[in-house]
Order: sequence, then C-alpha cells, then structure tokens
Amino acid sequence: MVTLKDIAKKAGISTAAVSRILNYDPTLKVPESTKSKVFNEARNLGYVKKNVKRKNSYENIKVGIIQWYTIDKELTDPFYLSIRVGAENFLTKMNVQIFRIFRDENNYFNKIQNLDGIICIGKFSKEEIAEFRKTSDRIVFIDMFLPKIYVTSITMDIDNAMKDVIDYLVGLGHSRIGYLGGKEYTSDGEYYPDKRIIGFKNYCNQYNIFNEKYIIEDKFTIESGYSMLQELMKIKTKKPTAIFCANDLIAQGAMRAATEMGLKIPEDLSIIGFNNDQGTAFTNPPLTTINAPSNKIGEFGARLISIFLQEKKVHPINITVPCDLVIRESCTSPKI
Repeated sequence: MVTLKDIAKKAGISTAAVSRILNYDPTLKVPESTKSKVFNEARNLGYVKKNVKRKNSYENIKVGIIQWYTIDKELTDPFYLSIRVGAENFLTKMNVQIFRIFRDENNYFNKIQNLDGIICIGKFSKEEIAEFRKTSDRIVFIDMFLPKIYVTSITMDIDNAMKDVIDYLVGLGHSRIGYLGGKEYTSDGEYYPDKRIIGFKNYCNQYNIFNEKYIIEDKFTIESGYSMLQELMKIKTKKPTAIFCANDLIAQGAMRAATEMGLKIPEDLSIIGFNNDQGTAFTNPPLTTINAPSNKIGEFGARLISIFLQEKKVHPINITVPCDLVIRESCTSPKI
C-alpha cells in the first residue's frame, strides 16, 4: 500500500509537507510546481487517501436548555416553543447531549449541575442567574434584556420594531392608537419591564398622539386579548382606530372580540401583532405583524454555546436581532 512517505521520497520533500498539500492546507507556503509534483506522484503511485473516522468532539458534552415556562404553558406559546426547538435542532446536529429543564420542576437547580453549557430561555431573577453562573460560565440568555452585560444574551431590536409600527400606522393616517399587552415577572416577583410598551409610548409621544386611556396590560394570551379589546372599546371618549398587540396571541383574541362586536378589520379597526407566529398569515384577514425570528434566535444561542465550548475564557456579549414589519391585510387608513 502506498504511503505518504513513498510520495515524499519521490517528490523530494517531507512527509508532513505531503500531508498538508494533499489536505489542501491554505497556510502552507510552497511553490505551485511542488504542489503539482506531489499530486502527480500520488496519482502515479496509485495513492488512495484514507477516510479517517474522527471522534465527534462534542459527543460527551452536556448542554441544558432551561425554559422559564411550564411545559403546558410552552405548548400554548409558539414563540418560546420555537426558540427551544431552534436550539435543540442545532445541538442535535452537533451530537450534544441535551438536557431539557422546565423551571417549575422540583429541585431543578440540582439538574443543572455538571453541565458544560446552559441556554436559558425567558426571564430569570438575579438569584437564578447567580446560581447558573456557579455551574458554568458558558451561558446564553435568550429574550432577556440586561442593563449591564455580565452574561451573554440574545435580545430582539424591539425599539426599532416599535418605531416601524408607529411610523406605519401614522403613515396610514391613524392618530388614535391603542396598546394591548401583558406583564411578566421573574421568579422573585420582580416586574420585568417590557420594551414594547416603552417604545410604544416613546414613539407615540414623538407624534404627540399618546393617550394613556388607550393602554391596557394583562396577560400574553388569546383569552386576555379578547377581554382587553372588549374593555378598551367601552371607553366613552373617541375610540382608537388602530391597535398594537404585544404578541400574536393577543392579536388573535382581539380580532375575535372585534368581529363579535360587529367591527370590520381593517375598515373599522386596524390591528398589528408581534412575533409572526405560524398561522398568522391565515387569520381572517391575514395579520400584519412584527417578525421575531424565534427559531433562528434559538439556533444562534446554540451556536454561541458551541463557540464557548472551544474557549478557555468566555467574554460576555449581547447580540441584538432585527425584527421586521410584515405587512398583510389587517391594517388600512381610518375612516374619516
């Protein structure tokens, strides 16, 4: 059997150089004539390159995915489910051992011990973050904004998304714009400020159209969207002609309530959602919404973990993912 040593002897160079040439090493600096000579000698001698089965460097790696939702709640929220699936799909291709953990599980802190990396999806308290960091510094938090970057996080560019929403509605002629949203809390009961309501107020104020009476916050559910729209439309003053909903579940509930109230969408009421959940293109009418690339966000989190696993020291970073306005058929100019 022909070996690299045989080719090296014929070509008049070292065995190591032959190996690097046959493997197309871009860092090797040798004349093209030398490369050609090596390939010719290999062909003339009948050299066959071995297919070396390499051991997967990740096969003994353990990565935990911690979901702040319960498993039942996750099933009803396409956004967080999609993030987890995106992360798991990437880790599965890496042949990583995946440990799926839901925060409501008993003694879930015990389950994160001896993990090589952690992906945390959702909102977590300062105490929880401190516990995670004791386990590993290879941590990625997804959909949790931190005012100070001391752990790695991936967040959405909600501020520019809200600017796009208000610019779009004002451009259609709306000046009475409502907001239906939800409130979220960490495990210690601390309120987690939603950047959507912050951006909404900011950009409405820039157009001098903000009205506190048009703001209602409850939960991020279809049922809540239904009841919030009913409540909003009870106001005695001029009613809003357009509604921004902080997620697509709220938007779908609001659309149902509006229809039952005899309001036509978008002729009587324009509605915009957030997330671009699967199925929003098939509501009646198709929902205009902000696209939050949840599956990709999960994949990005897993990619970061794969990079951190190769580093001796992890330097925390924040990645902000853009969110685009998807214009469909649920918005139009208001009636004069």
